[in-house]
Amino acid sequence: MYPNDEELVAECRSGNENAWESLVLKYQNLLFSVPRRAGLNKDLASDVVQEVFTTLFEKLDLLEKPEFLRAWLLTTTRHKTIHLIQRELRRKAKSIDEDEESEYAFQIPDKLPLADEVLIQFEKQKQIEEAFSHLEQRCSRLLMMLYLEKEKYSYAEIAEILDIPLGSIGPTRARCLQKLMKFMPE
Repeated sequence: MYPNDEELVAECRSGNENAWESLVLKYQNLLFSVPRRAGLNKDLASDVVQEVFTTLFEKLDLLEKPEFLRAWLLTTTRHKTIHLIQRELRRKAKSIDEDEESEYAFQIPDKLPLADEVLIQFEKQKQIEEAFSHLEQRCSRLLMMLYLEKEKYSYAEIAEILDIPLGSIGPTRARCLQKLMKFMPE
């Protein structure tokens, strides 16, 4: 509905409730992954995300560069996550009798990559696939055998499969990599 964050922020500033709902829906899962990955349970992670959106609502008109909304949201979420963890640790240190909930609040560290890291990986994969589609079949097959296939081939096996001289694999690989890099965005 809203093609970019600048337009989304402008609509939110004008009081468009649908824009605000779109903004929350667009970013809630990404923001939720930050405190979860830091080890907070679902309830505490939800508190952090709620606090981030409340802060955004309060400071929406002060946001100087709406095109960097995503970065602002992630940075704010990280800061609020750290603040909550520090507050919980101080409270925990003061408390002699810990209730069961706070005892388990930090025992779910999520080692999976953040959603934005996964997106970056997917983007890189897509760029590589796109670059490979521009290579001739010989280069594509050679590079796939050398770098991408699960089965590891020796140079002798590659030479036999591709029907090329053993001594030409290295130089051919170098030329193919140069060609591949021409099709990769910088």
